[in-house]
Amino acid sequence: MKNVIDKLTESHFWNILQRIEKFFLIISSLTVVITLCLVVFGRHVLHYGFLGYTEILVLAAFWMYFIGASYGSYEESHITADILSQFVGEKAQLKLAIFSKCVQAVVGLPLIYLSFEMLQYDIKTQQATVDLEIPMLWSQAPIFIGFTLMTFYALVYIVRDVYKLKHFAEMKEAETE
Repeated sequence: MKNVIDKLTESHFWNILQRIEKFFLIISSLTVVITLCLVVFGRHVLHYGFLGYTEILVLAAFWMYFIGASYGSYEESHITADILSQFVGEKAQLKLAIFSKCVQAVVGLPLIYLSFEMLQYDIKTQQATVDLEIPMLWSQAPIFIGFTLMTFYALVYIVRDVYKLKHFAEMKEAETE
């Protein structure tokens, strides 16, 4: 029987979310690379300096970094310092993973709040970049989106791992059969 987390991770919503993240990662990465190539070509070949390219780089980099971080959370491939898991059994590893994800969620919730406050401030003040007048909202929205997704994944994986821990004996028995 499938639990709620299995149903969620196999759902259309989950797949669409991953596709959207991959899309933003590809577009933002390409934007950074293409912008840098154009700037280098313009500066060293055409002897022309582009105005405002750093604003484009910051915009693309924020999307790349925060969506990349959330995608790392989805894959559970982000960098961790869990050397302790090398010396303990599977059940203890599961408990450590739950603890780690709880810390991620506890840290993530105030960061979501603060980044949301920042977005509200951006909307209220209508701040924009100096050269290209790109609204700051577009550079700071990925902070809120990224922290929200990272915390969402942490919460989903907490529930998944608690379920695994609760049914640990049954799952080990099924593996040996």
